[in-house]
Amino acid sequence: MKNKVEKVLFVGLGGVGQRHLRNLKAIKGESVGIFAYRKRNSQFVLNNKLEIMDNEELNVKYGITCVASLEEAFALGVNTVFICNPTSMHMEILIEALKAGCNIFVEKPVSANLNGFEEAEGWLKKKKNITFVGYQNRYHPCIKKAKELLDRKAIGDIVSVHSEIGECVKNWHKYEDYRTMYACRKELGGGVIVTQIHELDYLYYLFGTPKTVYAIGGKLSDLEIDVEDVADILMGYELGGKYVPVSVHEDYIQAPARRECRIVGTEGKIEFDLLSSSFVMFDGTGGIQYSETYEFERNDMFMSELKEFIDCIEKNRNPSISLPEGKKSLEMAMAVKESIKTGVPIEFGKFAECGKKGMVLI
Repeated sequence: MKNKVEKVLFVGLGGVGQRHLRNLKAIKGESVGIFAYRKRNSQFVLNNKLEIMDNEELNVKYGITCVASLEEAFALGVNTVFICNPTSMHMEILIEALKAGCNIFVEKPVSANLNGFEEAEGWLKKKKNITFVGYQNRYHPCIKKAKELLDRKAIGDIVSVHSEIGECVKNWHKYEDYRTMYACRKELGGGVIVTQIHELDYLYYLFGTPKTVYAIGGKLSDLEIDVEDVADILMGYELGGKYVPVSVHEDYIQAPARRECRIVGTEGKIEFDLLSSSFVMFDGTGGIQYSETYEFERNDMFMSELKEFIDCIEKNRNPSISLPEGKKSLEMAMAVKESIKTGVPIEFGKFAECGKKGMVLI
């Protein structure tokens, strides 16, 4: 493993893969060689708004060298891998990249289930790779501000939390039919629970893991997909010696989109909107103690996580969102799926422990 980003392999160059490629080139310029291992060799070029740029060809624009296998890429000296292919394919690539001693950026979620983690974590301990999981929303200014205020108990003890993410999946990508997207196909690890896992991840980031998880949902709309498109989740958290309700709503239906969070404390309330980047904190009487609408572009989050990944490689330090860290929200998502499947609350600690032993693998 090298402490420089020199030869970079992209596995998957759809919307998020091309975003990381654009950002990497913006940061490192021509100092890095770009390789690609792809199943579909589409040559359209996207911008930050996911619009196709006319009269441009992907391989030519970025000087990409295509390889026929991972083995070929490793033989050519690739030392950094971006895993941006469909969710169900992440783990296989991750394990091979770990074995090869590469630095790895793996898009969220790490996988579509908990299979393979024991092997992956074994290789990580042996090779000590820099492995970063792409939960870019942790770099959103609203979430960063919430973390700061909660850490200093600015609204007292937490008594209730509600988070919501709802957006029409048909509107996600202008360049492809929603029915073909990984997010809408079971075989590719799709479904609203794992695809929209960011809300579970930032709740884990802010509050840790729950004690219990209960969820209702499934394929409830008339979308032409074979995965769940609605989930309502109620989690029980032990916070400050109290058993606190933390709820999440996720759907593939809403237009216009909605992405908000409300955190109620004994001495005030925090509300933020991730789409408008607006944040407000109230005191116990309803007076506004802090209010801000951040000057912010969505790509800023991706740039921030990429800069941290590169810095971790160059300084040989542990990333803030490591493989074990990124696994936590996936365990929460799997507990949600298990609760919907069984119709009963899931005791999260026992569920996560079974997952480590390969006993609960959805």
